[in-house]
Amino acid sequence: MKTNSLQRFSDLTDNDAAMQCLSTGMVEAQCYSGVLRNVYDEIYLLDFEKDEARELYRGSDIFMPPSGTRSLTNLFAEAEKDLVHPDDTEAMLRFWHPMVRHEFEEHGQPFATLDLRRKGRNMQYRWVRITAFPIRQPGMDHSVYLVCVQDVDDLKRAASIVQENDLLQRQKLDNLRYKAVVDHTRTLVFEWRDNELNYISPRIGELLAGNYDGRIPFDVWREDNVLYTGDSVAFDTCLSRLALGIRSGEMTIRLRRRDGQFIWCKITYTYLADDDPGDRYIGTINDVDAATRTEQALRLRAELDPLTGAYNTQTFFEKVEAVLRDHPSDPYAIVRFDVAGFKAINEAFGLEEGNRLLRAIARLVRQRLNTESEAFARLNADVFAVCITGDMARILHFIHSLSRRLEHYSDTFRVKLFFGVCQVENRRTPAHVLCDWAYLAQKTIKGSDLANYAFYDDALRQRLHGESYITDQMYSALEQKQFKLYLQPKVEMSSGRIVGAESLVRWQHPQDGLILPGRFVPLFERNGFIVRMDEYVWDLTCQNLRMWIDKGYKPMPVSVNVSRLHFNDGTLTEKLVQLTDKYRLPRHLLELELTESAFFDNEKALIQNMYGLQAEGFIFSMDDFGTGYSSLSSLRDLPFNIVKLDRTFISNGTDNTRGQIVARNTIALAKDLNMKIVAEGVETLDHARFLLSCGCNCAQGFYYSQPLDEAAFEVLSFIQEKAFWVDPQLEEDARRMNLPLSDESPFYDF
Repeated sequence: MKTNSLQRFSDLTDNDAAMQCLSTGMVEAQCYSGVLRNVYDEIYLLDFEKDEARELYRGSDIFMPPSGTRSLTNLFAEAEKDLVHPDDTEAMLRFWHPMVRHEFEEHGQPFATLDLRRKGRNMQYRWVRITAFPIRQPGMDHSVYLVCVQDVDDLKRAASIVQENDLLQRQKLDNLRYKAVVDHTRTLVFEWRDNELNYISPRIGELLAGNYDGRIPFDVWREDNVLYTGDSVAFDTCLSRLALGIRSGEMTIRLRRRDGQFIWCKITYTYLADDDPGDRYIGTINDVDAATRTEQALRLRAELDPLTGAYNTQTFFEKVEAVLRDHPSDPYAIVRFDVAGFKAINEAFGLEEGNRLLRAIARLVRQRLNTESEAFARLNADVFAVCITGDMARILHFIHSLSRRLEHYSDTFRVKLFFGVCQVENRRTPAHVLCDWAYLAQKTIKGSDLANYAFYDDALRQRLHGESYITDQMYSALEQKQFKLYLQPKVEMSSGRIVGAESLVRWQHPQDGLILPGRFVPLFERNGFIVRMDEYVWDLTCQNLRMWIDKGYKPMPVSVNVSRLHFNDGTLTEKLVQLTDKYRLPRHLLELELTESAFFDNEKALIQNMYGLQAEGFIFSMDDFGTGYSSLSSLRDLPFNIVKLDRTFISNGTDNTRGQIVARNTIALAKDLNMKIVAEGVETLDHARFLLSCGCNCAQGFYYSQPLDEAAFEVLSFIQEKAFWVDPQLEEDARRMNLPLSDESPFYDF
């Protein structure tokens, strides 16, 4: 199409046009022009560079025409103000924006269209379609636009009718589907717009209490006491979300039926969008009573201890963290407690009596707690834990009142509780850690007759920190041989000669220096590492004995400690036999020391092991006799070869007459039982003379020597062949008693 021909053609008379068509070949242009006029109602030519607008054709009087201005700027201003619907002016300006036109031309598109509403002569707006064709004329460096306007109002209305019919058909199908779903799921429906009820299923009033005559169910439930009081919070929360404009929600609450019973119902609401004014909502009601009660029963079974009704361990930890989070400013503590000797109660009176006691404890605890802000649990067996709020007085009142109440629980047995308390200082500390700390505090007083509660405080925290420091390093220390063997001489007091030794261990720490056994041995006894430590010391001791023999020395017996934990190992005898065979040692040279308290775990099994080891040639000594559980019956019943008197036994014997009588008779009894006597902790001449006068001639203590490392002990015992100096008073006593002196055979003749 040639635009310049079209422009000229529109301005010429019919005769002139016919003549020029014949003479210049403009028949093609005339044909194109006729087509455009038959299709479009108005045709314009726009030149944005020159700000010019020309009307080329107007075929009808339907639309309000623009003024006769030839300015493009004025034409757009007039269209925006008076010719185009106000809602469509922004789209029109955006359509003709320079950047849009530039992009349109860059992509080489042949035309672009825009539908908008144009004011007609009757002052009513009709839909028109604007089609813009970019044209580059010869000799011009920019494009002009041929703009054609077509009335499409009837087409738009027809399409709208088709669309509405389609929508109505879909809505009809949706309603049928919706009705089928409601009927098959027994869902009860109500609908409202703003505050007016549109529809309510008649079955709602048949099932639920309340007057539903023209009232929205939410109002009925609140005002007619249909809602269960305990569910008010969930109900108010859901409706507050609805009031805030949140367009869907749900809640599960209890509603009162016509028969007066409450049932669990799931309530939902959903916003329905339509063109009518006001907010339209649909609500649904489903009876979920059976499913909810089943779910609650399963949850309770998963959360509670079935015997006592207290929380189980995992639920308790979750409740503790929730309580601490919900009450950030209140002081809290974790109290862990159990029943002293509960296993014995079960064995003596039966499991049912033990269960009755546990239920009674749970009932008494529940009476003393606020279930809204506190919690308690049965962790296992007879172990309970409480999360309690309040100051120190509140905690102690709980402990004392519970303890006093249980003192009179039974006439046939005594109920005593031991408590560990951990006050919550850092709320980010996990609940299970707080319980562990309370347990650590409880362990410090377990079995005590003086106190039945203890707090996890700074002193205990420091001690545990030190134990943790040791525990973290003990395995690597053993592998790196940081544990060193020390030997403390056993001395024949009358002659001063070394007749034996005790193997002791020291920790040569690379940073902390020499660590004494009091700092790590008790911990190793508790955590079981003492088994590996003992076996390490046994091996070092046997190495030294072998070395002394290989060097031509006359070896002396060396005693080693044997923890009670070793007797849980069925291969103990085999291990010791293999060890002495490995170093080719006479077995009596490795003397085995046991504390009497070891027999309280399993006396029968331990005695059997002792007899088995004695049959292999090993010798046993009872360590620390005179302390703790020691009794004369131990000397009668236990198969020891040697008795080692504890240091406290010796010091008490020299301080008072009664102590002297006990010491003398104990030594005499042991000798009558063919047991040898070694006194520990001999630190003064008075100690030595007293022991000698009682018939004990072998001592171990700082009066003679502190523990020595292996090299120093070898020099002292074998290289120098030196006897300890004997005080003249002690020598005179020995001579008077015809005991061996320094130039006579030693007392120990192994």
